[in-house]
Amino acid sequence: MPELVFFRRGEELLRFNVTQSRVVVGRDPKADVVLPDPEISRQHVAVTWDGTQAKVEDLSGKGTVVAGEPVKECVLEDGADIALGQWRAVFRERVASDDAQSTEVGGTRTEQQPQDPATLRWVPAQLRVRGGGTETVHRLVAEAITVGKDESCDLVLTDRYISSRHVRISRRDGMFQVLDKGSTNGTFIGSIRVFDVEVPIGTTLRLGQTELTIEPASSRGEGTASSFEGIIGNDPAVRQLVDLIERVAPSQAAVTILGESGTGKELVARALHIRSPRAGRAFIPVNCAAISRELIESELFGHEKGAFTGAASARKGAFEEADGGTLFLDEIGELPLELQAKLLRALESGEIKRVGASRPMNVDVRVVAATNRDLLQATRDGRFREDLYYRLCVVPLHLPPLRNRRGDVAAIADHFMKMFAPRGQTVKFTQAALERLQGHHWPGNIRELRNVIHRALLLRRGPVIDANDLSFDQEINRETGVAVPELPPGMTLEQMLEKLERQIIENALRRYNNNRERVARELGVARSTLFKRLKEWGLTRADESE
Repeated sequence: MPELVFFRRGEELLRFNVTQSRVVVGRDPKADVVLPDPEISRQHVAVTWDGTQAKVEDLSGKGTVVAGEPVKECVLEDGADIALGQWRAVFRERVASDDAQSTEVGGTRTEQQPQDPATLRWVPAQLRVRGGGTETVHRLVAEAITVGKDESCDLVLTDRYISSRHVRISRRDGMFQVLDKGSTNGTFIGSIRVFDVEVPIGTTLRLGQTELTIEPASSRGEGTASSFEGIIGNDPAVRQLVDLIERVAPSQAAVTILGESGTGKELVARALHIRSPRAGRAFIPVNCAAISRELIESELFGHEKGAFTGAASARKGAFEEADGGTLFLDEIGELPLELQAKLLRALESGEIKRVGASRPMNVDVRVVAATNRDLLQATRDGRFREDLYYRLCVVPLHLPPLRNRRGDVAAIADHFMKMFAPRGQTVKFTQAALERLQGHHWPGNIRELRNVIHRALLLRRGPVIDANDLSFDQEINRETGVAVPELPPGMTLEQMLEKLERQIIENALRRYNNNRERVARELGVARSTLFKRLKEWGLTRADESE
């Protein structure tokens, strides 16, 4: 079966099987292959296939360049290159018995060695799902899966820009067929909207605000950090945590996640939900510390119309919304003492009662709690009910702080780099930057690391992030707002001060177009002092005098 392989700037972005007699390529949304490029006509070219021979027909009226020659119509030979604005399409007569396949674009030749399609068909694969600041993995164990918001889908996503049944992904002879199911907002590969296309493993699809990457199930080799439902790391404490999650998730046992702020407690709670039989139902997070004492009962249990001033209508609480699913109670240690008895009753009997209601109702909810407090000490101090403590802590999960798993810092930083990097750009860390990240104490844990990487991406001066691009919250002077760098190993304070002085002066010289008088005035130093420094650093001519 012939195919068109599309490249942009030398990078392969999609493949389109020529299964019909005529395929139209252009930027019109109704074209068979849509390329959103202003240099391409709405209907740019048509490729026809009669079963034995392929032809290309120019529809733009300007001529189409095929194999370097402008044509109106011509026969397409195997490997012919069609120029389409910033794109290139390579025509390939793909035959199942081919011994090898090759493509040449821009002087770069890529080859695919012959492999048994039956073997390729069942290469262990998975979907890496990124969206809403989280990352999860869905294993592709069936021949095809449907992705969408509807609970009947094999992979259910909560993105509001995704249709109920958005896309179907199925295996096909070592490739993956992506079939858009008539979604409202479309399925994209890069900036291209696709409707029915075959893609190789490693392709990233965009649905609404969610990215799906098709990757080998064993894509992370030995020595690299593994990811489990977005939990990244190879530290022994993390591997033990993952093992506990896998064993506890299928049960109905109440779980309490214990750890410092910023260690990723909600991520662990979501992993417990995803790996449980309740995965297809709702996951409702509630931060007990973020809701006022007057409203917390209504938030948890709901209220009836007129139950209190402002209750203009009846409202479901978190327990009702999570019926059949999982309720995540973050910062459970902040729950008011008077509400703890009602929570205990809900946990033990499954009964809740809305504020202002006369009768209780039954709900089926699994509760996962989390706190950064010492709950056992709180029970001794009388601030937390002892019976509620033992009801919640059937299985305690302890999250290690980031400073105790420094070997995972680079992998987590790389994850945030990919999450926040501008689309289409590849940014990397220098070795000095990685060493500085691993040497930091991380009092704010993973949340602080996320902020540091996001800030560095915004403030970097080039395609890489260097040590000087990193600034930590604890280093920022609260009065001046200036980041104070750490003293590098092997450097004295005097050397560091001289280095900073030189950087400040050089930056000022660039800012004021080498006007030394202006620089001296702005920095508040004598002109003679400035000239002396420049002479010491070799930034003046040998014969130049002040």
